[in-house]
Amino acid sequence: MNAICFGGGGLVGTAKALGHLIGLDQVVRTPEDRHELTRSFFDYMAEAGVQLRELEGRLDEVFDRMPADVRNGRADHAPRYFKVATGISGGSLLASGLISGIPLVELVRETLTFPVYYYFRPDWKEYLRGLKHLPLVPLRALKILAEDVRRGPERSPLTTRDRGRKFLPYLRRASRLSFELLTAWQDILPRALFSGEGLSDYVEELAARHGMTNSFEEINKSGKHLFVISERFNTVATLSAPHEPDSTIYFGLPPYDKVPVSHAIRASCSIPGLTTPYQFTDHARGGRVFDLVDGAIGKTIGRRLIMEQMKVQCVVTINPIVPYNGPLNNILDHTEQLYRKLIYSRLKAVESYLDPSVKERTIHLESRPDDFFYNMFRLDKMKDGLFEGYYQTLKYAAENYVLMNERLKKGGMILIPRTEIFRLVTKSTVVRERAYILKSARLEHGSLRRRLGGLMASAIGSGEEAPRPPADPAGAPDAPLGQPVDEGQR
Repeated sequence: MNAICFGGGGLVGTAKALGHLIGLDQVVRTPEDRHELTRSFFDYMAEAGVQLRELEGRLDEVFDRMPADVRNGRADHAPRYFKVATGISGGSLLASGLISGIPLVELVRETLTFPVYYYFRPDWKEYLRGLKHLPLVPLRALKILAEDVRRGPERSPLTTRDRGRKFLPYLRRASRLSFELLTAWQDILPRALFSGEGLSDYVEELAARHGMTNSFEEINKSGKHLFVISERFNTVATLSAPHEPDSTIYFGLPPYDKVPVSHAIRASCSIPGLTTPYQFTDHARGGRVFDLVDGAIGKTIGRRLIMEQMKVQCVVTINPIVPYNGPLNNILDHTEQLYRKLIYSRLKAVESYLDPSVKERTIHLESRPDDFFYNMFRLDKMKDGLFEGYYQTLKYAAENYVLMNERLKKGGMILIPRTEIFRLVTKSTVVRERAYILKSARLEHGSLRRRLGGLMASAIGSGEEAPRPPADPAGAPDAPLGQPVDEGQR
């Protein structure tokens, strides 16, 4: 039995994890099917002459090129090889889709056309709950002001050294009073901006459209296993009390296999502050009510418990959260990098303590730290994340062919011939170079300093033509898969 684990990563991260899955489906086979080569979604995209930047608007043209066995998923290999799937946050959608047998090309369509209004649905109940406390705000503010008058001004004895700080007591008083007045409003603030209930509705609609099951018990009866990881936000297991139970919950493992899959996914995708936590009555813990949130808060991959509970020969882990190794230019980049580093540092800590037998059965897929860096909620970059995950999987398989084969053989799988993987990498590199994914190269080649230098050299007129800066890859059209790059356009 083989397992695949999807980490979380927002909208772009989910698309990127799906790209890894597409690449894995194209290069992994059983020994008897080793020479069975298939085309991926991107091959049909190139055949239709659709550029990467135009993919969302021209999806129907790509699907028109696909034969019936690709559209209905009969040509997919990954669902046949992986009977166990684990998902955290956005990865739970991919895990449930894979185990339910949704065709990979349909997962691509659902990802690129994901109706974000399902997720970003305002939580009116939370807003109304906060408004109930509005009449108390003036009373609390008056109480704070009265307490400040009673306390009086700040007293700070002046010394020779502090004579230049005579206004410091007034600043301290104003600062203290301001923050205390803010607390008068805290009860009217909602727990989050969006409800998250729309995500449950979306999963249920997905199940109706593609025959995806909404029951963990039915999945288990079919011989497959799905696990969705969430985190109890209002409880913690401390180091000083190691006997306390873990705060992570694995939907799909007894006794948490009675919850609908749509509710488990909704709980695992609830980002604190953005989405209202999912209230869950835990009968296994005496009927306590827990606020369940994004599983990435407690786990990064979440495979250790699954491998302890089940006899897994080979596990593939996909982590779309990788810190960026490059320039960070604004506050959004810094916030994104902070989130990535916090998540990834925990993954590295877990990896350092893993049992060697687990490491020998694990294949870990992720991007290189200097290859891909976009905000995880950039809808316009989901197609770039999709392709980047696909490209990095092919490249990893080519560079680590022997290692991957050794670990895949433990689960009865094998890679296609290495020459074929190199051919796929070469074709995909052409698309990648023309798809303006490499942000650092674009900034370097099209920098203002280089352009100004060329203009100044032309103005001086040194008798030689000033060297032209390389063209910006963002301005050039994408070359279809398998077609050579026009050197005159580089």
